[in-house]
Amino acid sequence: MGYFRAKYQEPVFVVTSNGMEWCRENIDASRGDVYFSGDGKESSPGRDFALLAHCNHTIMTIGTFGIWAGYLAGGETIYLANYTLPDSPFLDIFKPAATFLPQWIGIDADLSPLRSGNSG
Repeated sequence: MGYFRAKYQEPVFVVTSNGMEWCRENIDASRGDVYFSGDGKESSPGRDFALLAHCNHTIMTIGTFGIWAGYLAGGETIYLANYTLPDSPFLDIFKPAATFLPQWIGIDADLSPLRSGNSG
């Protein structure tokens, strides 16, 4: 969100999720530029997808729902670049270069809690 706030004047963020309670607890909406779809309650996937496809840009998490929303919305897409540890067997079947468009912007997460075995 910081990337878009720095780049665009008065952006508006629309949050859709099948985990809206987590989103409301963890996404800072205090600036007044974040809106949770469905009044903050989980909506239908079709309704959420239609809403996302009409957005100018996308910030996505993991999964095909967000990937397709990014494809259809166009504009800039921000994605989580390192959602698994580098030695994850999942990377044997999932190829990021075949999924994420080259112009999309990958941002790395801090995976150190995963590496330390949740000792924090």
